[in-house]
Amino acid sequence: MKKLIWGVFFIFVVNISFSFTNNEEIIYIVDFASVKLFPNYNKETLVHQKIKINGEKGKKLSHLQIPFDSEREKVKFIEGYTLLPNGKKIKITKKDIKIVTPAEFTEYTSLYPGYKVISINFPGVEIGSIIEYKYLIYTFKPLIEKHFWDGFYFQSTEPFLLTRYELKVPKKIKINIFEKDIKLTEKKEKFGYITYIWEKRNVPPIIEEILMPPLNEIVPKVYISTFNSWSEIGKWFYEITKDKKEKNNEIKNLVEKLVENKKSDEEKIITLYNYVCSNIRYVGLEIGIHGYKPHSPEEVLKAKYGDCKDKANLLKKMLEIVGIKSYLSLVNTDTNIEKEIPFPGQFNHAILAIPQENNYIFLDPTSEVIKYPYIPPSEQGKYTLICKEEPELFKIPVFPSDKNLRKREIKAIIDENGNVNGKTQIIPKGIFEAALRNSFRYLKQVERERNLLRELNSILPGTKLISFDIIGLESLENQLIEKYEFFTSGYGIRVKNKIIFQPILIDKLVDLSIVSLEERKYPLRLGYNFRKEEIIEYKIPDNFEIETMPDTFKIEEEFGVFTLNIEKINSGFKIHRIFQINEFEISPEIYPKFKEFYKKVSLYDKLPVILNLKEN
Repeated sequence: MKKLIWGVFFIFVVNISFSFTNNEEIIYIVDFASVKLFPNYNKETLVHQKIKINGEKGKKLSHLQIPFDSEREKVKFIEGYTLLPNGKKIKITKKDIKIVTPAEFTEYTSLYPGYKVISINFPGVEIGSIIEYKYLIYTFKPLIEKHFWDGFYFQSTEPFLLTRYELKVPKKIKINIFEKDIKLTEKKEKFGYITYIWEKRNVPPIIEEILMPPLNEIVPKVYISTFNSWSEIGKWFYEITKDKKEKNNEIKNLVEKLVENKKSDEEKIITLYNYVCSNIRYVGLEIGIHGYKPHSPEEVLKAKYGDCKDKANLLKKMLEIVGIKSYLSLVNTDTNIEKEIPFPGQFNHAILAIPQENNYIFLDPTSEVIKYPYIPPSEQGKYTLICKEEPELFKIPVFPSDKNLRKREIKAIIDENGNVNGKTQIIPKGIFEAALRNSFRYLKQVERERNLLRELNSILPGTKLISFDIIGLESLENQLIEKYEFFTSGYGIRVKNKIIFQPILIDKLVDLSIVSLEERKYPLRLGYNFRKEEIIEYKIPDNFEIETMPDTFKIEEEFGVFTLNIEKINSGFKIHRIFQINEFEISPEIYPKFKEFYKKVSLYDKLPVILNLKEN
């Protein structure tokens, strides 16, 4: 079922004949949620699902988990059963139901005491079975006083025979409704309540495409909110996150020690940001009010862990001590929000916004590998709600290609047998530096070498690693530099008096899976802009000469650039390859042109150099 749901007592029976073939591994016969909002903004949610299991994938649904916050919610499992292919019905009993704190969260119960999960195992599930269940969630303590929000999605990667959402609201409570690709089916008024019903039948599954947007951006959906503006939400969040001015000198003393020799504001920001990134462990347990309200900076510093808003709020406090203003800012790292319908549930992450002239610097101390002033690609191009005295919905810029740069320089020697020795240096920036840091930071030296050797052999079979070093891994303040030397036997093919080989060694475009479709229904979301440079200087055997090599080549499109420059030098030749992407999302209309661009890059990366034995 598509989430964001909370509810009301309403049970119905529906009989529908199958309109989809049994080739689908999972068929949702009924997908239903009914929500009742009370005048005091408490609410009840009834969830009812009936699912036909036609394949191995469906058997995973035999384990149902219902997470809830015991400090705000109560859950009642009403009924459930497995209907076997032979018609036998096996009912859920008490022994099949357990209320647990997940093992991976037990060590964090001091900050998150209310997190529980009802775990239900359906007995006897096999291919051809039907499972059906109903449960009720009663929310006795709203997250935000006198406010309500909710949402429902009417399509998924599995077919739905009936998908229905009902909302019962007191007539006196004004709600805002956002609909995408669905219209209200029925609206009725009775006993001081208005009931809204949305319904779809025989909904086909979404056929997924590689690197498509998340499902909740493209499926039919309805969002409900009592908020009238983003400013309301920003002011509420600003108030609950205000510093209580606790008398505790621990943070102050730490900050003064960290910035003791730092003169500029930027130096202080970098130092404090790096400290929070590196010394406060991220724990993603965002439930209940603590899904929005951070723990105090003092608690977080003492515990040495916290979630995104805990880490951001600690950094905010540290910056405040050195006189630098900053604000907590809400963003969604998974999907684009719907600006037309404000409610807090559209956000799933908190970062920090630091005013600078007429703009902001955004920092995400949750990431432990992203250097100042970068932020993860999942936050770029997204709307963020900057929570301050006068809140602001602000679109975070997308970093240009040159901010995500990987420059690889190789001094290569090819011998008479086609063997290649290469001395390599890589200087990454942005996402490439973060990825490299993340890959190596927890590994021993021997593990790093083996990982690199495995990667090289996936590109250059028969490669041996001669030496390896990585500089700057110990601190975010340092520029990472990767250096290694490798030897690849038989890279070039010796045919009589000729050696034939592809001059692009490592950064060649081989994988064309992202353009494997002839056409697309949904955008191709690449995620970030980038630039890759590979500069290779080849020394060829003295008794060989260049017979053939690729011509200089350039393709320039709005969404990307590819250049291949090659020139002869005294000892051989030098090749400079640039592959640059300028658009992080390609529309279905532009996709055919992008596909052709991608294929051309791959083709030119394969063009050979031919060396010929000199005549005596």
